[in-house]
Amino acid sequence: MYIKRIELTRFKSFGSTTSLPLLPGFTVISGPNGSGKSNILDGILFALGLSSSRGMRAERLSDLVHSGSLSSNRRVETHVAVTFDLGPGEDGQPREWKVSRRLRVSPGKGEDPDSLPYTSTFYINDVPCTLSELHEQLEAMHIYPNGYNVVLQGDVTSIISMNSKERRQILDELAGVATFDRKIAQANAKLEVVREQIERFRLIEQEWQAQGERLLRESEKAQQYQQLRLQWQTLERQQRVLLWRHLQAQVEATQAAIRQLLEAQEQATAQVQTLSEQLQQAEAALSELQSRIHALGEEEYLHLQAQIAAAEVQRQQLSQQIAAWQQEIEQTQRLQQERQTQQQHLQAELERLQSQQEQLAQAQGSLQAQVQKAQISLEQSREQLRALAQSAEAWVKQQRYLTRHLEEIRAEQEPLQQEQIRLQERQRQLARQVQDTQTEIAQIEEWLGSHLALTAELEQACRQSEAQVQALAQELAQLQANLELDRATHERLAAEFHAKQRQLDKWETRRQLLQESQGSRATQAILSARLPGVLGLVAQLGQVDPQYQLALEIAAGNRLHFVVVEDESVAVSAINLLKREKLGRATFLPLNKLQPARPPAPLNLNGLIDYAIRLVHFEERYRDVFGFVFGSTLVFQSLELARPYIGQHRMVTLEGELLETSGAITGGTGPQRAGIHFSAGEHSEGEALRARLADLEALLAALAPRLQAAQAREKQLAQALLLARQDALQAQQYLERHQADCQNQQARLQHLQGSLAQWQSESQQIQERLHQIQLRWDPLQQRLADLARKLSQLEGSPVNQHWQQLQQAVQQQESHLAELQHHLAHLERQQQENLSQQHLKQAQIQHHQERLQEGERRQAQLQEQIAQAQATLAHIQQHIAEQRQQMGQIEARLAHLRQERERQEFQLRAQQQQLQRLEWERYHALTQQQEKEAILAQLQAQLQAAAQELPDPLPPLPPHLTLDELQRQKRKIEEQLRSLEPVNMLAIAEYEQIQARLGDLNAKLETLHQERTELLLRIENFSTLRRQAFLDAFHAINGHFQTIFAQLSEGEGYLELENPEDPLAGGLTLVARPKGKPVRRLSAMSGGEKSLTALSFIFALQRYRPSSFYAFDEVDMFLDGANVEKLADMIWQQSRQAQFLVVSLRRPMLEKAERTIGVTQARGAYTQVIGLVNPTAHVG
Repeated sequence: MYIKRIELTRFKSFGSTTSLPLLPGFTVISGPNGSGKSNILDGILFALGLSSSRGMRAERLSDLVHSGSLSSNRRVETHVAVTFDLGPGEDGQPREWKVSRRLRVSPGKGEDPDSLPYTSTFYINDVPCTLSELHEQLEAMHIYPNGYNVVLQGDVTSIISMNSKERRQILDELAGVATFDRKIAQANAKLEVVREQIERFRLIEQEWQAQGERLLRESEKAQQYQQLRLQWQTLERQQRVLLWRHLQAQVEATQAAIRQLLEAQEQATAQVQTLSEQLQQAEAALSELQSRIHALGEEEYLHLQAQIAAAEVQRQQLSQQIAAWQQEIEQTQRLQQERQTQQQHLQAELERLQSQQEQLAQAQGSLQAQVQKAQISLEQSREQLRALAQSAEAWVKQQRYLTRHLEEIRAEQEPLQQEQIRLQERQRQLARQVQDTQTEIAQIEEWLGSHLALTAELEQACRQSEAQVQALAQELAQLQANLELDRATHERLAAEFHAKQRQLDKWETRRQLLQESQGSRATQAILSARLPGVLGLVAQLGQVDPQYQLALEIAAGNRLHFVVVEDESVAVSAINLLKREKLGRATFLPLNKLQPARPPAPLNLNGLIDYAIRLVHFEERYRDVFGFVFGSTLVFQSLELARPYIGQHRMVTLEGELLETSGAITGGTGPQRAGIHFSAGEHSEGEALRARLADLEALLAALAPRLQAAQAREKQLAQALLLARQDALQAQQYLERHQADCQNQQARLQHLQGSLAQWQSESQQIQERLHQIQLRWDPLQQRLADLARKLSQLEGSPVNQHWQQLQQAVQQQESHLAELQHHLAHLERQQQENLSQQHLKQAQIQHHQERLQEGERRQAQLQEQIAQAQATLAHIQQHIAEQRQQMGQIEARLAHLRQERERQEFQLRAQQQQLQRLEWERYHALTQQQEKEAILAQLQAQLQAAAQELPDPLPPLPPHLTLDELQRQKRKIEEQLRSLEPVNMLAIAEYEQIQARLGDLNAKLETLHQERTELLLRIENFSTLRRQAFLDAFHAINGHFQTIFAQLSEGEGYLELENPEDPLAGGLTLVARPKGKPVRRLSAMSGGEKSLTALSFIFALQRYRPSSFYAFDEVDMFLDGANVEKLADMIWQQSRQAQFLVVSLRRPMLEKAERTIGVTQARGAYTQVIGLVNPTAHVG
């Protein structure tokens, strides 16, 4: 893109329309001074709206109209059009973009000719547009209103003369800092709105909270009173029910007890009589039974019982042993039976084998005789065959001749037949291959047809996977950019937080040291002693705004050193301390002894600010202290305004003049006040630091979870991207494999089609060869038939028949002999196997016989042991029976008597105990009956009274509640109720309403705080981006400046920030060291060095933000010839990438240009131009 043409009509020194065609590259515009060569560049600025009228060397826009065309009675119009060549379009034709501007100056009647009315209109391709619309399209083409596309005569000088901050602002414009500033300003405006809403809501919240706290106390008191009242009423109803139930239960229990006592007395009397009679009878019977038992004795019975027990044990042991032996005998018998059965089976098997052996021996003898007979017969047949061969020699020769020829023909036929068979087999093989190939071709074609859709699906899946990968990558890149921004913001805010924290600590330290330095030696000693009741100095108990601090300190005077204490006793203790330690004197103000401060009367005086006491901030308890210190002192704005009231009031001015009621005036200048001062009410610096720290802390707290969430999301996206890439790779690999399969199938199809054609051709050749073989085969087959017929006739003779019969007989006899020999060998093997089995069976029979004998011996032994044990057992049983008989006789005599004795003794003791118990129960029941009847009468009266007071309905009662416990709870609740009165019962509903409103308000406040934090974070992010954008631009431009300055001056130069920590708060300095000179800043350079450095800076700016064209207006005017030549070389190098229009009068510039436009002024009226091509233009 470049400027193709400039058209100027009545613009400045140009009269009628002048069209100036331009070409890419390096073009110089030159001409005499005042010829209008710079007006060409002014025309570009005018048409593109890149400068104001002053930038085009005109006071007003109307001054841009050709002066000779202006007239007071007609409208004059000036027009400038700039046409850009945008390069070839899609159709290959060149594209143009035209920007023009028309300035119409209307005639004025009687008006100042210097202030004629005018209108200005911009056009894009002859369509009207606004300046902002034009600038938007120009910026899209990298032409900026604040850029350096057109460098005029004063631009180099302005860079030299501007201060460092203005020079830094040039980089601000290139880096787009203004865009971020606008965004930050918008966010700050929103932040201010949010702050106002938060403050308004805070005021409402404070009011509602105070009201809520009061209502909370009242509602809690009311709820407690209400609950206690309900509890008391419940207890009252429960008490009545409990009392009635208690009385009713007592009446019923007492009546039941009386009935039980009466029944118990009657039963006890009857039982006592019966038991007395039974007891007498039992004692007599027991005495008689005891005598009988002693007469019979018991020792013999116990001895027999022990003997029987021992015999029983022996008997059981023998019985168990006999049972075990009998069981063993039965098991042995079963084994013997099994062994006998096996023995019989083995014997039968042995007999069978012996019988079979005899049969095999007989068969062997018979076969041996048959073999001998067959051998003799075979030898006889062979003798007959040899004799026949000797007698028929001629027949044999004829037969051999025919047979030989027959074999020769067959030998000739055999290769033909083999070839025919081979070809037929190959023909069948080819047919199968053709059929299989055709089938496979059909299958491959079907497979390819069916996989076309799969190929499309796989390609679609690959595209979708790739799109997903791109989307995830884009999202991850955006997230990483945001995360990097948040990290940079977090690091910057953390650094600022620590810096502000250190700054606040220093400020607090200074403030604390200032406070500690206040006061005299005596007051400092009192404060250091930390006496109870010492509240501090007067200056420490109040705060004032900074603008009133001087006036109030002058008005208070030495009273600021006074010590405020709770009462006079504290003052006495402090004075004693000062005396004892000899620390000096001090004045004390006891709160309990100061006179109450009188309220100030309202005044309306010119210049009056207020009463001094009203300008001090203090706690209400110290009002009398500051009333004593200031009294009715007034604060005026100035001495002049206070003069009319001298002698009427005690006054002080903001500048420190003190006017007493006596007429004395104190003022002037003095040394810096180093004594005691009021504390300024939260110094603005401290407030700002604390506010900023609070904001920073909130922002850091908001950024921390945001960074964690972003990092977690980054990991998720990275994992998802990895998986998506793997899926995309798998899909691509699967597609490639599928495409490879399709290509393989396609190649296979082509191969099969080629093979099918080859096989079909081979099959045709085989068919032709088979036909040729058949032509040769038929004559041979005819000759073979003739020879076979002759051989058949020869073989049909008697000799041949006899010969054939003998040969057949010999063959049959040989076969029969071989069969007989085979049978004979088989019989011999059977006999050998039979003998082996006979030996094995005999050994088994012998083993079973030995086991049977051993079993019989064991049975006999066991039978003998059982017989001996049974005899012993019979003897033991007989002995036990005899002893039991004796024992039975004794037991028959004693058992009944002893049992009877024990029973009677037990019954006697029980009857005695029962009699005693019944006597005591009868007496106790009579006593209780009398007591219960008296109690019953009282309870019945109380129950009747309690029934009349029962509530309806009856309230529920706790299961374990007692009347005493209930009355104790009731008394306790009554005391609590009395302590709570009086009570506001409406506070409960009012508190719930205020809490609901506070909840809604807190939700709104939380939303506003979140919005405020988000706005602050947005502002900080914009600040981070703003700083990063500036530093990126600075480093890039600094690199370009170093390179360009080295080319122009053969020295070294760089850009330097005045405040690297906060670059946007400082300026920018150009530092250079020309060749052979020390390092200098721009202000210390010569004029030429300044121009060269400024031009290097301009070139660096242009290289950072390149454009399609540049225009320079005599920028070489302050340079010497050598530097002009270097500048021309630089412009020529730059012109390879952009179009350069340079207004210059210097020879080196003209010589290096590719073409020159000469400008002159014809007859002093109009500017004329002429173009020249430089044949000696610098190349390469």
